Amino acid sequence: MYAEWASLQTAIQTDPGNTSVLNIFPQTVGKDVACAVVKSMSQALSIGVNSNNADNTNRLMSEKDVKWTMEVICYGLSLPLEEHEALRDCVNIYCEWLTALNPQPKSSVPAVLLQEPNDYIQLMFKHLYNVFIPRPKSGIDLVKRQALLCHRVLRHVQLLATESMRNLSRGSWEAMLKFLLAITDTLMAPPKEKDDIGDQIGERVINVLFELWLLSCAHCFPIPSLWKTFRAMSLNWRHHDALVSQWHRINTILTSQLLKDRFGTDYPELQVSDEDGAILPTSMTQDQVIQSWFRFLHIISNPVDLSNIQIISQTPKFLHMALTSEVVIDPAQHNCLRSLPQIFFKAMKSVSILVDAFLGVSQNTVKDDMSFLSSMASSTSMSVRSSMPSINSGGSTPPERRKAKAFSVSGKHKLVHSRSSVSARSDSFSSENLTPYHLTLDSLPVLAAKRPKCNSILHMFGAWLFDGALLGVKVHGEDDMGTSRVRSSSFVDGQDRSQSVITSSSHISANKNSANEAGRAEACGALCRIFCAKKTDESILPVYLARFYIALYHALDVSENQSGPALASVLFNSIDLLRLDLDGVLVLVPRLLDAMEVVLSDTSPKIRYHDQIPLIELRKSAIHLLLSMLCLPLHFKSLTIKDIVKSQDDTTQEPVTVISLRVRITELLLKALLVEVDPMNTQMLLGGLTLLVQDLSVFEEMEKAALSNQDPLADTTTYSVTQPAGLDKDRADSEASVKMTQSESPRSAVSVGSTSSGPDLTTEPETHHQIKARDTAHGLFGQAASVVSNRLMASWKLDLNIALAAIEVILGLSKVKLNPHNSLMCKRTIKWMCDFIVYQCSRPAPSHSKDLHSMIVAAFHCLMSWLVDHHYLLQDKECLHTVLEVVELGISGSKSQNRASDPPKFKAEKDLMPASERVKHAAEAVLDIIIDHVGMFPPPCGPESTCSLLDEDTLLKMPAGYIVPEQQPAKFRYFVLENAIIIGILEKSVNSEDTLPSLTALIRGPFGRHAWSMQLRHLAKSHQNSLTVVNKDPGRPVPDDNIGVHHNITHRHFPEVVDAIPKTKSESSIPSLGQVIDENNLRQEHDKILSFIGAQVDFENKMAAKHKTDREKSPFPNPKVDCKAPSLCDEFQTARLFLSHYGFLTLEALKEPTTASLPPSLVMLNSGNESLSSDLDALDRIPTRSNDTAFVFYVKTKQTAAHSIINNVTSSANVQPQFLAFVQSLGWPIDVHRHAGWTGHMTSSWRTTQEDTPEPYAAGTGGSIYDGRRQVLYWADVSTEIAFVIPSPYMYHLTPQVIPSARPSVDDKLSQIPPPKPPRLADTNAGKSQKPTKSLSLDLPQVPRVETTAPSTPPIDVSSMRKKSSTLPLSPDIKIMIVWLEAWEDHSKFPVDDLLYLTITGQEAATSKLTEKDVHIIFIHSLKSGLYRVHMKGQSGRASLAIPLVDGMVVSERSLGTLVRQTVINICKRRRLESDQYQPPHVKRKHKIQNIVSKYRRKLSEPDFFTALLKPPT
Repeated sequence: MYAEWASLQTAIQTDPGNTSVLNIFPQTVGKDVACAVVKSMSQALSIGVNSNNADNTNRLMSEKDVKWTMEVICYGLSLPLEEHEALRDCVNIYCEWLTALNPQPKSSVPAVLLQEPNDYIQLMFKHLYNVFIPRPKSGIDLVKRQALLCHRVLRHVQLLATESMRNLSRGSWEAMLKFLLAITDTLMAPPKEKDDIGDQIGERVINVLFELWLLSCAHCFPIPSLWKTFRAMSLNWRHHDALVSQWHRINTILTSQLLKDRFGTDYPELQVSDEDGAILPTSMTQDQVIQSWFRFLHIISNPVDLSNIQIISQTPKFLHMALTSEVVIDPAQHNCLRSLPQIFFKAMKSVSILVDAFLGVSQNTVKDDMSFLSSMASSTSMSVRSSMPSINSGGSTPPERRKAKAFSVSGKHKLVHSRSSVSARSDSFSSENLTPYHLTLDSLPVLAAKRPKCNSILHMFGAWLFDGALLGVKVHGEDDMGTSRVRSSSFVDGQDRSQSVITSSSHISANKNSANEAGRAEACGALCRIFCAKKTDESILPVYLARFYIALYHALDVSENQSGPALASVLFNSIDLLRLDLDGVLVLVPRLLDAMEVVLSDTSPKIRYHDQIPLIELRKSAIHLLLSMLCLPLHFKSLTIKDIVKSQDDTTQEPVTVISLRVRITELLLKALLVEVDPMNTQMLLGGLTLLVQDLSVFEEMEKAALSNQDPLADTTTYSVTQPAGLDKDRADSEASVKMTQSESPRSAVSVGSTSSGPDLTTEPETHHQIKARDTAHGLFGQAASVVSNRLMASWKLDLNIALAAIEVILGLSKVKLNPHNSLMCKRTIKWMCDFIVYQCSRPAPSHSKDLHSMIVAAFHCLMSWLVDHHYLLQDKECLHTVLEVVELGISGSKSQNRASDPPKFKAEKDLMPASERVKHAAEAVLDIIIDHVGMFPPPCGPESTCSLLDEDTLLKMPAGYIVPEQQPAKFRYFVLENAIIIGILEKSVNSEDTLPSLTALIRGPFGRHAWSMQLRHLAKSHQNSLTVVNKDPGRPVPDDNIGVHHNITHRHFPEVVDAIPKTKSESSIPSLGQVIDENNLRQEHDKILSFIGAQVDFENKMAAKHKTDREKSPFPNPKVDCKAPSLCDEFQTARLFLSHYGFLTLEALKEPTTASLPPSLVMLNSGNESLSSDLDALDRIPTRSNDTAFVFYVKTKQTAAHSIINNVTSSANVQPQFLAFVQSLGWPIDVHRHAGWTGHMTSSWRTTQEDTPEPYAAGTGGSIYDGRRQVLYWADVSTEIAFVIPSPYMYHLTPQVIPSARPSVDDKLSQIPPPKPPRLADTNAGKSQKPTKSLSLDLPQVPRVETTAPSTPPIDVSSMRKKSSTLPLSPDIKIMIVWLEAWEDHSKFPVDDLLYLTITGQEAATSKLTEKDVHIIFIHSLKSGLYRVHMKGQSGRASLAIPLVDGMVVSERSLGTLVRQTVINICKRRRLESDQYQPPHVKRKHKIQNIVSKYRRKLSEPDFFTALLKPPT
């Protein structure tokens, strides 16, 4: 820079201007003359004792007199310190005469001097040099007196420059600067000794030199020769920390002004204190500031030279000391050089601060904490003392002698550090009692949008930073002195030499000095911050990337030569390294993985890291990097990673591929999760674990689908595993899993050679099958579930945030699709969750709190998801018993059997004492899920509704021929059971052909609305036409007169053998009839009777003959006497029968309970009240599931206006194809008018309407079709439904603007990722014929017409919407936005407040303001590699860090939509748990039912109730 200019160093050092004519005389003569003259003149000074003697004021009348007197004073200034009074008088005289250029000079100034002041002042500067000459062998008291005189001279020189700057000529300015250079070189060039004059005033001298030089730049810019001299002489002072301190101070002041001039006042300001700000002249022009800043920046040459004692000690003064000293032989052995590591650190820290200033860190993150630099210097000093014992770095300026500030720890410079808030103000680093300043990642700064490009900053500071980062790294062929590699002072001085970087074939060995590791770590950190500040479309020169990768490669060394501070600084400052599109950054992945294994494998490090980076923050940085590389192996697969320092002769190492690192990454994640103790770090790791399992399962599913499309036989061979039919076949699952694992292609980890040497993360040797199991989703699923569940029960059950995150991971695992199911692990997971609930409920009463109950509620919700998604688990008796036991515990507060041997305790015997109402409600929801939805979700109507879509109007119109006449409308009769269930009974059947007792019931309860059709039957319905078969006439037999042969047979009472038996006398004891007649003269009566009998016989025979004749003539059968069945009854009181048969209609149920506020168990409602139907409709509109809404926006590069952002989605040409693929992966499209679930707004949700003239769907949109007018994207499970809305200008009659697209066309093939499809009906309904009510396909009907104007949809009235929403159930007070960014930097300027008006759902409270909403934003940026960077932004709360997405995570395309959806749902769930006013849906419905009962109840006595029941409805 000054190669063509001559240096004035020799001229200044050999200038004889400070020599007096009295020096040629003996010393006693000169001393006597000087003392006598000076003593006489001092009496005439304005500060003298006899200043009232006006006659002696101006005795020097001629130029000759003045010059003679100045010769005497010049000699007097060189007197020994023992002549202190004479020396003091000489200083006082010159200090008075220096006011000659002032507007009001002192009265003691000679008139001759006032005529030509500049000439005399230039001569005085040369004479005053003698005051600063060290006097060897002087006592400490005399040295202190000399220091006071020097301070007085410097103060008057400063006053001269500041008060008389306009009167000073260029010669005077140059003379003053030469004077300051001369005295500074005299005091600072020699090795520092304690208590010498240089030690006393050295800091003040350098301070005055820098301040006046800066002042000269504004009024008389120094010539290049002076700048070159300043720089050359500064190289001799670099063993003083004061030089670096003042260098940093002036650089900070100039940089602050430079940023204002170059980037404007809105650029983040590098704040300086008012005292330091006053140093910069206000009259400096922008060009002067630029020129001064550049020259001051390079005034000490390359700061990295401060780390090399050999360079610093090779100055003439050090060599002279070595030659003359009897103690020191080598100049590098002087004690003052022991402080070089500390000085080196200060210099690198100063460069780091300047780098941060140019990066433009947001000023809002500044913390006024000034202890950082002091603590760092203190730690560096301790490091030096530990590595170099018996160090005496020389004295420092006593506090009472410090007049100026430099690197003050108590000042007020403020600079936003790129990783923390750092002060640029400085006094000294000597404070050792300050609390160390710890850097954190909690408040990551936002870089300025207008910041310079990385290449520009590297052009300025890159050479220094690269040299500092590679400090101690010796290139092959370099000698121990390091002279083979020529270092440049800046990119400007050595831009040609910078091209010769360390090549990949160079052999590099480590030769590190632990004393300089703090400075090296600062250089590495600054480099990482520069490269991580790369913008989206910015490119960095390959030469810089190469040097950067080499520097990081050696900084991340984990061998015996590792550098703890450098490694920690790199990890801490490069968390965004893998989130940027840096060319070739994958070469660092193995090295980063080695370093992360060292940091994350153990919480008790064996090496010393950075003192200002806590281990927790360092682990958090490593976790950030780990989250950035989770998706790399499956994304890049077999891509080879080259070793950048591999020797050409080394051919033993196998090539490393990205896929070979997957097992190491998985092991590291699981190991870190086992040892991590910090809650925030643990939650981040849990999010990464979810991503790992989800991504692997989807990857295997896509691989299976691709394999099936290519070769069906291969698919059946590899994946021919069928799901076992129950938990009794867990063994079959395990065997099938092993078979599937063995059939997959091997993907074992490949050794990375020297770069893969990391700590062994396993405590026990693992078998091949254990390692292989991690390579499949089936095995990883089991390990993840086991690790998380065990850690949850062992360590995390007392921490709310970690427990919620762990439960979210377990819930996410329930959604993972595996084939075959890992049923054994699923059963164990259910058991673990139940044990967790039991433990939390069993804790003592003082431990019960809102947080504890929130964990229990979250566990119950997780249990719901597992039971629905794995319904086969309830086929296991043990699993079912465990779940129901926990549900009983949640509802009642105790179990029926604590042990299997205990007798069961029945419900009536237990007191209802749940842990809390929230826990009870959650357990009730699980019980309803088990009864209503397990194995039956989604229902026949699809996942859009968990209950029946039929209502009263629909039921009356269902059969075609069953429309009730207007004059006799069918009426529903409404009853309420247990004050919780409303039953609407229609005493008709939905089938007009049914003649059995039938009714149709609409059952409205806390968990939804259900429609039932019932019949009273005596035979099974499986018998076809059973009623007809029973009542049908079977027919009569055909008449036949042929009765066959008639045989006349005499019937006997006894067998014939009886007649052969002789009679006995006793048999004759009873007389015969004849004997009796004869003995009693009864013959006449007997004959009469016989005649009667004969007549009767004749009559009967006659009638029999007649009857026979008539019967032969009559038809058969005879209709007159035919027996017929009675006619069937067609009028039934089915409502009475239903209530009676089900046990609801009892006298006890109609009695008023003892509690006056409760109604009886059975209540009849006033069905004739017209407002009842509206209240029932309001009840139906209370959902049975929680509902959420997320709003999706697309932001083009540098867009900040709301109208431009929402206009992007009007055309597919305005958005990236990846955005459309992502949108389709969030959910399936539904028609708002025909959708029975949540649509994103209250006005159209939970009802179906028919459009008068449905318009065809628009084609070619960029997502505006899902703005909520016609369609939205929808997703639902058994407990949650969510709508994704993409706002468009059509929603509010905004005219879409024409935005030119940089892309000529949109790729027709958006992505290979299949969009999510609605869940299929449960397996139990697979064999039944179901008529779908709605089309749930993702394929939109395409029409040729493109909608270009807004349809005639009335705009949404926000005020009326709020007024109406006050009576509706409130959702969590939260807004969720999903923002797709083309340029990553635009996330800091996203207009949240301007877009909030588009996020109205109708559920907002009437008193809430949109600007006060808790807004959570998920920013997504598509990287060139095909991966996606995620940034989470939202207000922090006690339970706000929902997973699986974590800030900074890098996600693959196949998992992005699923993870975003899960994160949105989890955020809303956590907000509901945190809210004190939130009520579950079934509780809201129960309260609404109770309100209906209180309004429409008919208070009837028992007789009146039965009377009303027997009467037909009115």
